[in-house]
Amino acid sequence: MNATLAYRLARRELRGGLRGFRIFLACLALGVMAIAAVGTIRASIQAGLAEEGAALLGGDAVVRFTYRFATPEELEWMDSVALAVSETTDFRSMVVVEGDPPERGLTQVQAVDDLYPLIGAVELDPPLPLEQAFAGTDQAPGAVLEKVLADRLGLAPGDTFRLGTQEFVLSAILESYPDNSGGGFGLGPRTLVRLADLAGSGLLGEGTLMESNYRLDLPEGADLAALEAKAETKFQDSGLRWQDARDGAPGISQFVDRIGAFLVLVGLSGLAVGGVGVSAAVRAYLAGKTEVIATLKTLGATSGTIFLTYFYQIGFLTLIGVGIGVVLGALVPLALSPLIVERLPIPADFRLYPAPLAEAALYGILTAGIFTLWPLARTEQIRAATLFRDIGGGGGRLPALRYLLAIAGLLAALVGAAIWFSGTAFLTLWTTGGIAMALGMLVLAALLVGWLARRFRRAARGRPTFRFALGAIGAQGGETTSVVLSLGLGLSVLGDHIRGAVAWPWPVGAGRGGPDRRQPAPGHFRRIARGRPVLLLRRYPARPDRRVPCPPRRGSGGERL
Repeated sequence: MNATLAYRLARRELRGGLRGFRIFLACLALGVMAIAAVGTIRASIQAGLAEEGAALLGGDAVVRFTYRFATPEELEWMDSVALAVSETTDFRSMVVVEGDPPERGLTQVQAVDDLYPLIGAVELDPPLPLEQAFAGTDQAPGAVLEKVLADRLGLAPGDTFRLGTQEFVLSAILESYPDNSGGGFGLGPRTLVRLADLAGSGLLGEGTLMESNYRLDLPEGADLAALEAKAETKFQDSGLRWQDARDGAPGISQFVDRIGAFLVLVGLSGLAVGGVGVSAAVRAYLAGKTEVIATLKTLGATSGTIFLTYFYQIGFLTLIGVGIGVVLGALVPLALSPLIVERLPIPADFRLYPAPLAEAALYGILTAGIFTLWPLARTEQIRAATLFRDIGGGGGRLPALRYLLAIAGLLAALVGAAIWFSGTAFLTLWTTGGIAMALGMLVLAALLVGWLARRFRRAARGRPTFRFALGAIGAQGGETTSVVLSLGLGLSVLGDHIRGAVAWPWPVGAGRGGPDRRQPAPGHFRRIARGRPVLLLRRYPARPDRRVPCPPRRGSGGERL
């Protein structure tokens, strides 16, 4: 094996240009571009969440308690470490609009104090200070609702509604608020009221399914990790939960991470589809070089030298294809960043991130190696006698064992890299198994098609065109397997995406002004006082005239939902 000679021969071969490798480059570049673009978008969102953690959280840190308020000792500690402490309470309730029959809508109520918000600003329509919105009128305190809830109940600024036994006046529509992304799961649109105005509502009594949040404005340079450790040690087993600006929106961050990993795996599936095209392009190129390879062997070139010659060529073209894909995957998200940022409800910082680009390049190189090593290994099976007799290029024999082991090693490296970068071994292994199963089934289908073509070819006597077509389909070493793999995998991926889009449970009338916007909720909530709070969901027929009785709460005089 002469590596220097192989390099010189490869360089001379490449002087003829990239003719015959356009499909190779296109398949590889598109697959790498998709993975790089998804990784860049994910990294941009994660960077935006990290930079805006305090704004998403509504403070430098937040201390949460479930089903209770903080004790005086806990409040004293928070006051000692923070410049300011803002108290909010989060719970579910029903907005009731008097009428015949009354209109009701489930809402996620956030009751706030006078310091809210510590960081950021609340945007209302019409624009006015939150303090003015809470002032209300002489008859009722003020509140603000999100637009979807106000539209459903037919409310406009100046109208009144009820929360529990307390009447409120709608002062404005809630457009946005700073701690929207860090507030966790909510079952209804948001309503903001002042905490003091709920004193006579009967909604914050014993047994309420509520969460109290204490947002802290910490001094500059405060050690968040040390404060978290101190709080958890000092108030151990008290139910205290700590969250800070280092991870201001953990739910969103985890969702972005998971959906990004899933999309990268989808991109790997697409890269596998492109890998079949890469393999076909290399096989077609080498088939055109059969006489050149036979001539080189006649002149004394070893099989190793010939393998290295074409390995250098394919490796160089792989680097070109991967480079094109990486560049496009980095530039396309940057070019579309204004449109993406405008439509994202969370912050994103778009710039060049080396990590996702390197990940995409690694996937591309490993995939190219897996799909090109097999046809490259077949060059060893081309004999010098091919110059004198049409005996083909090795028939259907398998490559040497060392090449099969190398392919298996590359495949293991690809799967291992996908598990490492995605952090989801279960999903990665299932995806790999699905791709392998699909490839196996398509190979069996291609073999069946070839066998049927050879059987029916005998019955096509007297019809030469049809006979030649069946002969090409059933020929040993033909392109039947490649075509079936490419079409089968491509149509499977496309069909799965179409099925997912068609089967998505889009709600009827979900658009602006849809016919179902004012239908009542199908279930109700019930609380059990003086015991463990229990959330019961029951489904009733969608009948606007039906009223579901709720057992009276102790000390509140009862309420009908």
